[in-house]
Amino acid sequence: MIVTSDTVNPVARRRALIRILVAIVLMLAAIAMGVLSWLRDESAVLIVTSAPKGAEVVLNFRPSGVMTNAYISDLPADSFAVSLRQDGFRPFPFVQWIRLQSGDTTRVNFFMRPIARGDERELPRADGAPHKWQWKTVAINSDPPGAEVIIDDVPTGLLTPANFVFDRGLHHLQANWPNGAKSFKNVIIEPSTTQPNILFRPATYIQPDK
Repeated sequence: MIVTSDTVNPVARRRALIRILVAIVLMLAAIAMGVLSWLRDESAVLIVTSAPKGAEVVLNFRPSGVMTNAYISDLPADSFAVSLRQDGFRPFPFVQWIRLQSGDTTRVNFFMRPIARGDERELPRADGAPHKWQWKTVAINSDPPGAEVIIDDVPTGLLTPANFVFDRGLHHLQANWPNGAKSFKNVIIEPSTTQPNILFRPATYIQPDK
């Protein structure tokens, strides 16, 4: 007897088809789980400000090399001890313990108080190995200064001049001045090629009030 496709047991054919469909469904489910896992691992943003500014951010007792006011992107969702160091000043609060959440922006603020003569109290630790960022540290300024910086359509609350640590890729930057003037730039962040300083000038003219 010659066996052809017409003589194969229909039940066996259905079972084979079901196995193929199940394999496809499992593959799609694995892809979906991978996407969800990637979304859950989304990074967080930390904004650190100080008055006065110009202090170095210290993360988990490790110098960051980034000065306030600072925007640091692509940090892992984890717990951090945040402090500042600046010659002649003591940060208040001394250290802030925070928990970064995936996809969120966390802001911490410090007041830098001059160290009084004879004050020998301990300063925040900064004895860990310095951070080596995989991304690019960029100084953003404007002429005139005092423009709010918006990154990827999200207001940062930081005014120029300020320092930013970007993850690689395309970023849309915007500067908004108090008088309504605006300026826009698209930048591609690549550690080996990105210009470390960005200067905004108003792209629109707002007639002053008379």
